[in-house]
Amino acid sequence: MKTDKIKLKLTTFQTYFLNLVVIFILFLVVLVYITALWHLASVVSVLEPILGFATMEKSYELLKGRTQIAVVLVFGYLAICGVNNRVFGDVLVHGEGYGIFVRIMVGGFLVEVMVIVNLMGLIVQSVFFYVCKSYHHQGNDKSALYDHLGECAPFKRNIQMENLDV
Repeated sequence: MKTDKIKLKLTTFQTYFLNLVVIFILFLVVLVYITALWHLASVVSVLEPILGFATMEKSYELLKGRTQIAVVLVFGYLAICGVNNRVFGDVLVHGEGYGIFVRIMVGGFLVEVMVIVNLMGLIVQSVFFYVCKSYHHQGNDKSALYDHLGECAPFKRNIQMENLDV
């Protein structure tokens, strides 16, 4: 039985477009990973007594085993920021059909959304830091955290999350 081989012939434009798609996907993956590493390093620099390039090394070690979760969190954050930026540009910058009142209201709403997203992002980063430390069986240095926070959050008793009933 004779089988015909299907030859895939791509035009120059299709090859160029395919190359652009592959480069864009690689760029996006690297961007999201470096962003996750950078965000975790910013939390490490605040909550750990290390500074400089050592924070990047520590965040690299902490990300091992939790990279997929970090990618999902960072991609979600970047997606929300991208949508907010798109609406901002469409309505406030290029929206000549909208009145001044609508622009002011939408602008105020979008600023509030970004404030909430950034604050929630900081909380998620901090919780993710402790999740990564727990995953690697590293203890939490409460004395260093107490020295950093001072009287803002006193640790009067040791709270174990395993003992809580939900």
